[in-house]
Amino acid sequence: MILTEIEDRTTNGRMDIRILLSIWRLLTIICLVFGLVSEARAVKHKIPLPPYRPAELGPSAIKPEPETIPLQPAPPVVASQPQAKAAPNKPATTDLSPAELLTAVNEQLTALKQFSAKFSQISGNGQQVSGRLTVLRPGRLRFDYNAPSAITIIADGNAVAVIDSHLGTQDVYAIGLTPLKFLLGNSINLARDFKIIDVSQEGDKVVVYGEDASTFGGTSRIALGFDSKTLLLKQWNVTDPQGYEVQVLLANIDTRHEPDPMLFVIPTHDASRNKN
Repeated sequence: MILTEIEDRTTNGRMDIRILLSIWRLLTIICLVFGLVSEARAVKHKIPLPPYRPAELGPSAIKPEPETIPLQPAPPVVASQPQAKAAPNKPATTDLSPAELLTAVNEQLTALKQFSAKFSQISGNGQQVSGRLTVLRPGRLRFDYNAPSAITIIADGNAVAVIDSHLGTQDVYAIGLTPLKFLLGNSINLARDFKIIDVSQEGDKVVVYGEDASTFGGTSRIALGFDSKTLLLKQWNVTDPQGYEVQVLLANIDTRHEPDPMLFVIPTHDASRNKN
């Protein structure tokens, strides 16, 4: 019986231990769950920060250091500059058609309002004279021949006078009757003044060939030579209706200085002869 009681107590003791362990485990789980819930509530409801310290209580013992932000130098202000338009490249005369060459020559002659140059005049018989040519457009032109020639030719915008100081003569022509009228117009259009026969590139020159039926005595043939780079007039050849040919070459061309307008006044002469 005693053994039976001891066995019963042992069995009951084991059961008590088991019950206690179960209760302990349950309490542990409850504590863990409660801790997690509390932590979650703390995250959801943050603790508010303490209010700022009132000014009347004096400065706080601990002053937060202000955050310093490094200053960056401002970039220099550069005024916007308007972009200059690039000047259009002037095509080489070798790339132009005859019609385009003629247009370019007309534009260059029209833009040239004044010039002076030394000239050499070579006749068909080989005789050569020289002098100075002065032009002030529109309408004014002057040839001063060097000695021993005594010839001066003046165009005043209305007429052309050929003056021979040795003979004392002065022959006056209408400007439209001279083959050089292309130099005198306000705007120059060679196709208007001449019948254009051809326009060609010949070495370092652009040459315009034409015929003028309005010159004194009949039709004259004319060839105008222009520098291929600048399109400045460099020479001309004129063959009159009788077949007499004259070539004029220009050198030392000055386009900057305006000539004196008094150079183009035709003097009054009692022996003047009008050639209309």
